[in-house]
Amino acid sequence: MTESEPRGPMRRYGGYAVLGIVVVAVAVLVVWLFAFGGDEGHQAAAPLQLDRPELLGTVGLETGVIDGHAPEVGKLAPDFALANARDPERVVRLSDFRGTPVVLNWYASWCGPCKREIPDFQKAYEALDGEVVFLGVNLQEDAAQAAGLLDVFVAKYPALLDTEGEVAVHYRIPGMPTTFFIDADGIVRSMGAGLIVEEVLVEELARIGVIYEPEDP
Repeated sequence: MTESEPRGPMRRYGGYAVLGIVVVAVAVLVVWLFAFGGDEGHQAAAPLQLDRPELLGTVGLETGVIDGHAPEVGKLAPDFALANARDPERVVRLSDFRGTPVVLNWYASWCGPCKREIPDFQKAYEALDGEVVFLGVNLQEDAAQAAGLLDVFVAKYPALLDTEGEVAVHYRIPGMPTTFFIDADGIVRSMGAGLIVEEVLVEELARIGVIYEPEDP
């Protein structure tokens, strides 16, 4: 394991996952193996396959990776720019949220665990009322699919379009969902792949300085 490996409760999020083939101008084989110990009640991430070449270049804006370094616990989260899923003409940068803790979550409409954790994210987003930003990053789907899934769960937090999968590759996303907890200074405090249940969400928010005490349904 490297020093950037997720620590504490985040190690429970998922099993093993492999990053597949990305088509960007030419076929490039990128394989990453992340190991996460699994606890009962924590579902492993679905293996990631970046195989949607028909969507490449549809955003038509200056988007993609800004900072060249890889994500690492204890280091500044790499900056990127992506189109807003609800308003694709608007580009949003991760650094736009500097000064506020961020829960950065990759999701997709085909991902079962993603659908299970979105309601808990929205519940915390509403309860914390600006203390933390939940930022969804949709992988290789169009704006209607990306925003539509959130609408199903009445989730109002911001969402972005990683249409080409470029940012997912740079962030070493091993499977879906994958979540990064970033503090107000932009430092990655924990990261991991797989379903996040409410109990773990509370623990990980505390790592980035956010106290969350969910109310019973």
